[in-house]
Amino acid sequence: MMKWAAFLLAGLIGLCCAPIPVWANDGSPLVQDLRQWSPGEGETMALSGPWELYWERLLAPGDFSSGTAVSASYLSVSVPAQWSAYSSDGQALSNEGYATYRLTFLLSGETAGKPLGLYVNNIASAYRLWINGMPVDANGVVGETAEYTVPRSYPKAFFFVPQPGRNELIIQVSNFNQRTGGIWENLELGNAESIASLHRNRVMVWTFLTGCLLLMTLFSLFLYLFRKQERAALWFGLICLAICIRSSLLGESFIYVLLPGLSWEWGVKLEYLSEIVTIGSLAAFVNKQYPHESIRLLLPIFAVALGGFGGFVLAAPAQVYTKLMLPYVISLLLPVFFYVMYVYIRAALRGRTGSRCNMLGFTVFFAAVIHEIMYYTGFVPLGGFVPFGLLFFLLTQLLNLSLLFTRAVTRSELLSAELNQVIASQEKTIRQRTSSLQELNRQLERGNQELSRIEEIRSSLLAEVYHDLTTPITAIKGFSKAIKTAVIPEQEAPVYAGRIYERSLLLEKLIDNVIELSQLKTGEIQLELADTSLLPYLRQLSQRYAAETADQGIPLLWEEPQYAVPSDQQLQVRLDRFRFERVFANLISNAVKYTPGEGVIRVWTEFRPAADLHAGYAVIHVTDSGSGIPESELPHIFKRRYRIAAHRQGAAGSGLGLAICKEIVSRHQGEIGVTSLPGEGSDFYITMPAKVGIPPRDAAPHDAKGEEDGDDHFAD
Repeated sequence: MMKWAAFLLAGLIGLCCAPIPVWANDGSPLVQDLRQWSPGEGETMALSGPWELYWERLLAPGDFSSGTAVSASYLSVSVPAQWSAYSSDGQALSNEGYATYRLTFLLSGETAGKPLGLYVNNIASAYRLWINGMPVDANGVVGETAEYTVPRSYPKAFFFVPQPGRNELIIQVSNFNQRTGGIWENLELGNAESIASLHRNRVMVWTFLTGCLLLMTLFSLFLYLFRKQERAALWFGLICLAICIRSSLLGESFIYVLLPGLSWEWGVKLEYLSEIVTIGSLAAFVNKQYPHESIRLLLPIFAVALGGFGGFVLAAPAQVYTKLMLPYVISLLLPVFFYVMYVYIRAALRGRTGSRCNMLGFTVFFAAVIHEIMYYTGFVPLGGFVPFGLLFFLLTQLLNLSLLFTRAVTRSELLSAELNQVIASQEKTIRQRTSSLQELNRQLERGNQELSRIEEIRSSLLAEVYHDLTTPITAIKGFSKAIKTAVIPEQEAPVYAGRIYERSLLLEKLIDNVIELSQLKTGEIQLELADTSLLPYLRQLSQRYAAETADQGIPLLWEEPQYAVPSDQQLQVRLDRFRFERVFANLISNAVKYTPGEGVIRVWTEFRPAADLHAGYAVIHVTDSGSGIPESELPHIFKRRYRIAAHRQGAAGSGLGLAICKEIVSRHQGEIGVTSLPGEGSDFYITMPAKVGIPPRDAAPHDAKGEEDGDDHFAD
């Protein structure tokens, strides 16, 4: 919260000190030797430089490799620092503009053998990063003018594989939107695990901080809703909420990740507005806490001044109001800060309830602010303790509020004890009636759910039947009408009668398929799963269907697997033999349909064992040498009523076969897929859980149930 005061003091000290020295060079690249550096676990190194700074030039790796776009000189600088801390020809640079940073460093072969991580803190206010000539990422859009610059600034972690010897970092930076420009926070280099751990830990800390503040906000607002006389709880909740919003914008700035649509401009406005709300609510909270020690006339003055500045923040762009830090701090922030200190000191001297606890919390907060100022002025190496000092202060306030409400609750409990005794005599009757009503309600709810399920199944089935039966019914009606009205010559009537018969068969198959698919989707079909020895089962199926494919001039080959299984054990799967044969027949039928006469169909399996080698997945392949399936069609072939574009006109199927296969395989806890190349054939495969074990003694290798369903074993 007092980060702005720290910047102010750092700026005042900077007026009395010389800027960070920079040197112009003759164009030869700077090289930092890191070959002695070995990244340890949990350790990072700040890339302070020296860096090459090309002011008002946006250069890419290609410009450096060609040497044509790089001028003969650059500035040798160290980071972190704002652009205004650098000088060229005796004049300080402006914080508005654009530049290119370049760092060349050497790594040993041992260090380059492992992935490294780069943690980039805030860079004002847009940047683009290359590592070893490869574009890595960007934050915002870098531009040479304010019109083409899109600001975006929050910490990111990048990971890359370095190369032995020379490595290069190139960062394009532009800023036209705020008072701070350039790489003004550290860039940290370490092994990938250290950087990932650093990023994760920082996110966890700021998430914890924000979560605590959010819980305190909800707690305070609930207290106010339950007892609206306690206005202090309302102001305290607003303080917590404002700091919660501000904390999500600072640190790891994870609000930009959660809300990618939030622009940088509105993020800065929220940061300033949350600060204004915090300051105003703090003054109002102290007035409500200790009304006799407060100066009531000051609160309206603070409210008007803070409200006016808040309206200015909403109306003006960030590059305007961020430069008004000095007037804001002197006229608004510091007066409220000293006023709160004054009220707490007076309350402590007068021995008010909780005043010492409040004084302790505010003292810790004040110490954190002083430490932050020392951090930004370079006197201490670590910073960022202000939010935690503020959290400690808020915890002391929450403790006081909790004590007050605890005392009030204790008094109310004594009064309510007598009332509870009166109510207890009526509770038994109420519980009995309530229990009866609840049981009746549960019965009605179960009945309603059952009716809803039945209605959903009925509606779905009607929709499926209507949609899928329209085409064959229309064809039957057309052919019948043509015969009836003598549009078709009498000698051709048998041909069209045959077509009507074919459409009738298709209609019958459509009805069966639609009903089966609907029952599979609603779970009405219960599979009869049993442990089955896979290889004998598939071998018998392949031999059985080989005779039928041979009638159509296409051989069906069974290929014995290559994987080894102990002689007394077999590969076992749990399946419904009848339903699985339905899937097998459909895949064979499709392979025959789209395979030319000189083609061949192969059935083969593979076993993918898990860690213990006795369990894993069995993969069943049906491979043909047919026309294949275009790549654009592959994601859709298992959808209901979908046919391959090249075969839609002549296809006689219903388009439901593969959809039914997918549902059956899914009910077996498996997956079905396909790989295909046009002109080279297709490979349909089924992946199912499997294990290697001794087969059950009473398990038959194949159930002949499928033979009872008719002459045609091929499904649609």
